[in-house]
Amino acid sequence: MSSSPLLCPPDKKQELEISNQAHVVDYFVQFLEHGRKRITEGVLLEIHKLTIEGIYPCAGNYRTALNFIEITDTDHKPSHPALVAMETRQMLEWLDGEGKDQSPVHRASYLLWRTNAIHPFNGGNGRVARSLAYLIILMEVARLFSGEPLPSKLKKRKAEYVAGLKAADRGSLAQLEELVLECLRAQISDIASGAH
Repeated sequence: MSSSPLLCPPDKKQELEISNQAHVVDYFVQFLEHGRKRITEGVLLEIHKLTIEGIYPCAGNYRTALNFIEITDTDHKPSHPALVAMETRQMLEWLDGEGKDQSPVHRASYLLWRTNAIHPFNGGNGRVARSLAYLIILMEVARLFSGEPLPSKLKKRKAEYVAGLKAADRGSLAQLEELVLECLRAQISDIASGAH
């Protein structure tokens, strides 16, 4: 849970989140059109900035020791503020190193878990994690911009999502991978049926 103050009236937060998510998707379209192949630290920070712009004052900046962060409904403790930048860089380096030969679903699930585990920001961690997972799918599987997108489908299945994150904390990504795959199949089904 974040202690960052809201920049917008509470009743406008959801509306801004939806609008900001559209900006993230526009960014992804440009990212792909320019033939980019790597998720760098700059890309991650830009996704965060676009995700929480106008909602929290920390857009595009890592969490610091000035803000207390706690993840509710779990025993998981986020990374210490002094380790956030280093652990985030290690997560991204994994994509181009040890994780390079893993399947796109495994890579997406890994980013989904590690971003949530590190909790690098004062706000928007879950949305950024789901966006990163989606970007992996867009880059490595297909440009799936129709139907209800992967991030929305994951958010709607919160109980399974949280259970998958907890299982990943215990060392197994299998549950999270299955959920990502199910949500991805559901989005493809939406596209095939013409749902929006």
